[in-house]
Amino acid sequence: MVDKDLVVPRYLNQLMDIVKSYEMYIRSNIKDLDITMGEVPILLAIYDDEGLNQIDLVKKFHVTEANISKTTKHLLQKGFIIKEIDSDNNTKKLLYVTEFGEEICKELIEFYEVWKNEIISDVPNENLSIFSQVLDTFTNNSQKYFEK
Repeated sequence: MVDKDLVVPRYLNQLMDIVKSYEMYIRSNIKDLDITMGEVPILLAIYDDEGLNQIDLVKKFHVTEANISKTTKHLLQKGFIIKEIDSDNNTKKLLYVTEFGEEICKELIEFYEVWKNEIISDVPNENLSIFSQVLDTFTNNSQKYFEK
């Protein structure tokens, strides 16, 4: 008999369960915000690091330029972000969150904080620190595959 943990490591399934739980929670809370689950991480990335361009987002999320172009177009149409031409490079368009987009980001962050506090409420801080370090290692190691 094959050990299933060797085929798909249990921790990988657990990480996917956490992500799905997060998505379900956020999806249930964004119904009135006129934003999709696919737009949430893009908007938050721009909020976190204003002045990004679309290529920066492609690299950050490992998706196609077409995907980012479509998503940022929707965010522009909804009034969440604006594009400004880079004063140093006229062909480069930088992305910024509008005041309205900032309000949405703050709500999204509040939703996240509630969800996060619920799932970590009974986990000791030292365990969270170790878990964070392990996730950093997993992330860094997995990024190597995208850089090839």
